[in-house]
Amino acid sequence: MVRGMSSHATTPSRTTRPDVSDLPRELHAALTAPGYRPPLLPAVALEVTQLSGRQDVDLGMVVQLLERDPVLAARVLAVSQSFHYARRSPVLTLRQAAVRLGLETLGHLALQAALELQVFRAKGFEAFATRLGHHATAVAHVTRDVCKRARIPGDQAFTCGLLHDVGLSACLQVIASRPAWAALPFEALAPVLDAVHTEASGLLVRAWKLPDAIAKVVESHHQVVLEGVAQPINAALVVAEQLCWEQGAGLLPPPRHADAGSEEGDLPEQPLEGLDTNWPSLVQEAMRLVGFDGEALAAARAAAGDLLAELGLGERLG
Repeated sequence: MVRGMSSHATTPSRTTRPDVSDLPRELHAALTAPGYRPPLLPAVALEVTQLSGRQDVDLGMVVQLLERDPVLAARVLAVSQSFHYARRSPVLTLRQAAVRLGLETLGHLALQAALELQVFRAKGFEAFATRLGHHATAVAHVTRDVCKRARIPGDQAFTCGLLHDVGLSACLQVIASRPAWAALPFEALAPVLDAVHTEASGLLVRAWKLPDAIAKVVESHHQVVLEGVAQPINAALVVAEQLCWEQGAGLLPPPRHADAGSEEGDLPEQPLEGLDTNWPSLVQEAMRLVGFDGEALAAARAAAGDLLAELGLGERLG
């Protein structure tokens, strides 16, 4: 799978079907153009995300901040009422959510809600955009769990998992805005999206002025070693993508032979022609870097299945 984009651009004809081989250059030009306006994240969501990384922030301040955006606040509250977060008793107010979940998780929910409302949308590609949002949420939760199990410092693991494929949505929104491109079948667009999505994700995260450490992970999330240095969060994300794919929460469903309940430590192989998939050798290297042998892998796999079931994700996406 080829990753990356070049900088030369051409303009597709209105009367002829565009050459799909030109699309990586076209998308790069569109996403880096001075006048490009990335899909907006609500200012409140960005502020909550930034505040959630601080130790000296009062929860009441964050609740008041969320209440400035009623639509976002309602979505955060709806997500916090899921079984995974609510547990034994329902969460009825933002203040209850803040007290029960804590500032870090509340920040995660605000970012997740903002992406669902504003970013994981593309006219004409609604079904895929919805699946992309579910996949991002699944990978975020499982990446954080993998980091905990592997004892990897993962303060930004959830955010990296949530944003790792956000470039796909940005590309689809650009494609949807150009009738000649939007008319192409998704099967023709998928290889292009696969080729450009890592760099596109990095560009979008940087446009939102999120921390550079997050941008570096999302733009290299199909690599676990950079310039000879192992990248633990990248490795955890690769492992999480494998586990999510096995559970039916990948961008494409797993084949019938993928046994998510296996306890043998084996790894069903993702299809190399798929979208946002990882080479078997890369997954094996990621497993080694996070220290997952057969037993640890089986435990992480079972936990991922339980976690995605609680979130209402997983097999229903397959």
